[in-house]
Amino acid sequence: MTFFSKVLTLNKLHIIEKLTSTSDIGSPQADFFHIGAPIEDPPLLRGSIVLDMNLLFLTDNRTSFHSGSPVDTGSIKFGFFKADVDTELFLKMLNCGFEQFHTLTTDLFNLPAPSIEKLNAHKACPSFKPMLEKHFSSTVTNFMYSQENPHAWLFEFCLDKGYKLKPEHINKIHIPNTYMHSPTVRKLRSKLESKIATYNPKYGIEGRNY
Repeated sequence: MTFFSKVLTLNKLHIIEKLTSTSDIGSPQADFFHIGAPIEDPPLLRGSIVLDMNLLFLTDNRTSFHSGSPVDTGSIKFGFFKADVDTELFLKMLNCGFEQFHTLTTDLFNLPAPSIEKLNAHKACPSFKPMLEKHFSSTVTNFMYSQENPHAWLFEFCLDKGYKLKPEHINKIHIPNTYMHSPTVRKLRSKLESKIATYNPKYGIEGRNY
């Protein structure tokens, strides 16, 4: 299965609160999401809640879509990656709007299972290339295929403040079993019990099954 994911840190609890709320008011802040599993090497996740969301989450937030990119733009901005062109120009080359990102995502999600496994793990795969070349310049595709770092294959997107997150957008919520007595988690569990999967933070989230 391919999915969008979000790791929830302490400053992202508004996302959980949104899922447990009966209000239809959108998110109070903008957030980034990406295709596939959280990057695990390094660091491995030990005590984080992770949301897996389906394609409906993206399509239902068309009007809130800010931008998408096949590469982790933060890694470019802060100098962890160096492209062969000016940084600002390269960021513009990576940027895509809703239609472009949605088409790219749909094409990628229809690939065979071995390719999907690479996509979820943020690894290069030859079958991605025709899709990427439809939307991005050779500068972008050559850069991506020259990198083994998973951040070069993150496929991220940003949704503006006001985006919607509903129970039907959720495939699975991975929660450390030590959090299950939290009032917020108990409330979430009463609403979405069938979609909650626990894991032992002692061994990390990387051992879970999707």
